[in-house]
Order: sequence, then structure tokens, then C-alpha cells
Amino acid sequence: MRIVTMLGSIAMAAACGATPPDDGAGAPDGGSDTSGLDYERLFPADRVVDVDLAISQADWDALLVDPRQDVWVPATLTYDGVTVPQIAMRLKGNSSRFSVDQRGSERFSFKLDIDELVPGQKLFGVDKLNLNNVFKDPSYLRERLASEVYQAAGVPAARVTHARVTRNGELFGLYVVVEQVDKDFLRDRFADASGNLYKPEIPTGDLVWRGATIDAYPGMELKTNEDAPDHTALLAMLDVLNHAADAELETALGAVLDVDAVLRYLAATTALVNLDSYAGTGHNYYLYADPSTGKFAPIAWDANEAFGNFGCMLAPSALLALPYDQPICGPAGQRPLIMRVLAVPAWRAAYEQHLRDLLAGAFATAAITTRVDTLAALVRADVQQDPTRFFGVAEFELNLHDDLVRGPSTTFGLTSFVTRRSAALDAALP
Repeated sequence: MRIVTMLGSIAMAAACGATPPDDGAGAPDGGSDTSGLDYERLFPADRVVDVDLAISQADWDALLVDPRQDVWVPATLTYDGVTVPQIAMRLKGNSSRFSVDQRGSERFSFKLDIDELVPGQKLFGVDKLNLNNVFKDPSYLRERLASEVYQAAGVPAARVTHARVTRNGELFGLYVVVEQVDKDFLRDRFADASGNLYKPEIPTGDLVWRGATIDAYPGMELKTNEDAPDHTALLAMLDVLNHAADAELETALGAVLDVDAVLRYLAATTALVNLDSYAGTGHNYYLYADPSTGKFAPIAWDANEAFGNFGCMLAPSALLALPYDQPICGPAGQRPLIMRVLAVPAWRAAYEQHLRDLLAGAFATAAITTRVDTLAALVRADVQQDPTRFFGVAEFELNLHDDLVRGPSTTFGLTSFVTRRSAALDAALP
């Protein structure tokens, strides 16, 4: 359910002292941004960005009436010193929303829509951002590190940075800012951004054949070209993926899939044991039909449970030893994008090489350790001051390198996970 509340948005913005946006933030009268994308300002690599959400108490209360509903409310956003009045915001997340609600906490993740109330308004060239609450992550670093590993593997993935979030000027917590996968993202990553972008969800995100019409695929959400939807290419790809004969698979599937992009996505997902993804739950990824190639390519998304943090009903030892040639949890027939691609010997060999490249590069223990230490130094003071954190400071420090065990639950230490996972892959690869 999508509900937009307009509880005095203009008055609220004025009451909060909002100033006209500048430096590429867009114009308060709805004028479009002309400064272009400024990713360095949006996602700084060497500092924690300051983000303030000015929101009336009535609108904040409206968000919390039923946290599992998508209720939009107005707010004023100040991002790295630039103020944008009249944005819309809502809570986001699935299991995280339920868990935060059950805890009685208000530390939800947020989706910010910058041009919902003021058409054409942008912030440094983008019109949407995500503030994620580092749910289930004592290290605060999983989503950012995983995004970097995906990008190092050549996989389109959202940029991530850390943010010191305040609400009406009062410290709320240390979050991560995550780039939205949308038209702006496509323009930056692909030669042609005019194609269909899908966000597959359960139950049809497994890409198993269910029929020849899009109505057979509830959850296959189209994010672009919604006004003139044409699902012909998607249905043709699903048909080939599920029905092409083994002898014809390399030719037939290679004509509709960017196979190297799939293999790179699979290699990074496998190394990270990121099972809250296509490999495990069958969601938290995008598919883009690139008009410049005529083929579908995957886009990584929502990797906050990477580094083995999504158990998928597997023991910790099984997660560490997840087989690279069947890196899924569930029946092989339910993940055709993985199992059919790996059935082609040449593609499996290329996938194995992508894994070796990661083990020698971005996923090497030395590389991950250096990055963990650098990022931990960047955020440590903010972790210590975080008033709404889910874990203690000692647990943050421990989980950077060592496992955090709470009853039956194990949260792998980042560097120790990489050491053990790398050893398992190295032993298994030809």
C-alpha cells in the first residue's frame, strides 16, 4: 500500500528553517538539476557525511502507526550542508522492519524520494536515496564492503557511504547511504539507459518458468517504462533459460543473457556467501534488459547480509564451505540462472577464473583486512556515539575480525570469514 500524507509539508519545511537548495540540489520551484551527478559529494570515500531529516512529530508518528506499511510523509533533507525542502520519506525493508518494530526501536531504514513532492527536484543529480540501518551487522561495514567486492568483480552495484544521521538536529544514529538503482544508475553503468529494469521478488524471483504471460509472474516488478510495458524480451529469456536443450544452451542462452555479467555476479555472490540474494531467497537483485546488447544483465542489491550473515537454515560450517559449483540453498532446479549457466563447460571455466581473480584481488584476506581497518577507523567515533545502535561498541570491535556468538546465532567476523571462505574455495577450485 502506498499512502502519501501531506500533513502541512510547506509549513513544516518553513518551520524547520529550510533554505533554498544550492550546489546542484535542484530548485524549490521544481526546476530540474543542471549540475549533473556528483557522486563524490553523495558518497564520499574518506569521511562520514552529515544527514539531517527535519520532520514534524505528527508525520513521524504517522510513519510508526504501522511500520510494515509504506506510508509516505513530507520532510526536509539537509545532506552534507545542502538543504532540500519538501522531500518525501517512508520506512523501508522487509525482515528488518518487522524486527525493529518487535524490539520497540525507531531505528528503521528510510527511503528518500527527493522529487515526489517537487517534480524535477534533485540532490547532486539524483532524485532518490536510501538510508539503511545496518540491521544484523555489528561491524557496520558489511553492505559497504560487499558493494566494493561486487564492483571490483565488474558487477553493477550501488555505491555506499556512511552517514551521521540526525532528526531535527538531534543525533539519531550511524547509517549507510545506498544509491538507488534507477534511471540515473543505468545512465552511469550502461551504454543505453532506455531498457526495462526489473526488480524480481518472491515468489517469481527464482526465474523458474511459470507461463507465457507476465500475469504468471507476480513480484516481477518493472521499474522503468511503466507507462508502456512490454515484457516480450523477459518472457523470451525465461523461456530459453528454462527450456533450451542442453546441446543448444550455449548459443540460445548467450543470445539473451550477458553471460559474463552473470558469471561475475555469481562469483562475487559465491565468495561473499551472500544468500539473501538470487542464490538464496530469490530476491534482492535487479535484471536490466540492455538495449545496446539486446541481453539481460544482473545488478547487485541489498548486500547487508553478505559475509555469511544470512544463514538460510545452514550451519556456520556449511556456510563457510558453500560449494562453488552449487552455491545455493534449496533445490537446484529452483535456481536456473545459476545451474543452467554453470552447465556449460566454457562458462563454468570462466566463472572459476572470476573466483580465482577475486581470491587474489579484492577478496584476498590482506586486501579485506586493510579495507576493514581503514573503514573502522573512519566510523569508530560515530559507532561509539550512536544512541540507537543494535550492538555494543565491544561487539563492533570484536566483529571486525572475529565471530560474535549469541546463543545459537553466529555472526562471522569479517576478516576471519574471508580467511576461512578463501581457503575453502581455494581447496575446491580446480
